[in-house]
Amino acid sequence: MAETGERQEQQRPVRRRWWRWPVRVLAALLALVLAVFLWFQVSPWPGAMLIRHSGSDGLDGAELIADYLPEDVEQHLDVVYDASSPDGRLDVLYPSGTTEPLPTVVWVHGGAFVAGTKDALVGYLSVLASHGYTVVSIEYTKAPEATYPRPVEQVNLALEYLVANAEELHVDPDQFVLAGDSAGAHIAAQSALAISDPSYAAEAGLPAVIGADQLRGTILCSGAFDPSLVDTSNPTWGFLLRTVLWAYSGTKDFENSPVFDFAALPRHVGATYPPTFLTTGPYDPLLSHTEAMAGPSRTRAATSICSCSTRPRRRRRSGTSTSSISTLPRHAPRWSTWSRCCGT
Repeated sequence: MAETGERQEQQRPVRRRWWRWPVRVLAALLALVLAVFLWFQVSPWPGAMLIRHSGSDGLDGAELIADYLPEDVEQHLDVVYDASSPDGRLDVLYPSGTTEPLPTVVWVHGGAFVAGTKDALVGYLSVLASHGYTVVSIEYTKAPEATYPRPVEQVNLALEYLVANAEELHVDPDQFVLAGDSAGAHIAAQSALAISDPSYAAEAGLPAVIGADQLRGTILCSGAFDPSLVDTSNPTWGFLLRTVLWAYSGTKDFENSPVFDFAALPRHVGATYPPTFLTTGPYDPLLSHTEAMAGPSRTRAATSICSCSTRPRRRRRSGTSTSSISTLPRHAPRWSTWSRCCGT
């Protein structure tokens, strides 16, 4: 009997230790979940990284345009325009055999301000360059690593570099067009606003290195032009939208940020804004942004609105191009004569 009692006494602590492990594991998991939840509440970093790494980088689209790529375009990739930043790089593309400066389209890629890369656009911009333009694609530092207005400042640095190296890169410094898609359209549009409106540039703290007479126009594709139009209460996209604006603005209370108010571009666009080509589509979630941007600028006869979806016709491997991409007329005598829309 004594031995039986001793065995029972020895087994009791073992049972208690066996129950402790599940409790400890469950407590650890709950603590981890709570920590992650709190991290999402106090910082845009986890949400921004989730967005950045959960989607496509756009490089898979290269296969879709493989049959349309021109062979007579020279490419200079990852040219450093700002040695102080690992993101201070740009691509320069122009027709092979170019010996003179060409009208220059400076493109800013999209990616919701927190993602994306210029590398995804090399093929598309090669097609544009084949029409007789120098095309420059800018890389910039995404949020939250950098906050507003750093990307706009980087566009300014890139323009400064292009002007300084215009002869080598076949850039016509008196014929710039700023262009971009999605978030890049906003960055390009705000850069153009600072260049064309010195009073706005001074108030927003966005000095410009080129004059308004050097900027001949803008090409803005499905841009996110006004943070106040974003429905952050949307049950499907609310989290993404709040994260993006928090990351880019640098403040969780971005809706009441007096500095970020300058990012609501339709409020500030006036008569001095350059000729503009706006393109969108009927199912574009940013359609209202393009309509708002068109509102103040529709008074300018040179503004063109395009709402369609098109693909370029296949390009012959040699000879002249048969692409229907027509955001700019080929060798147009005046930038303000843009009249064709999506190849029509």
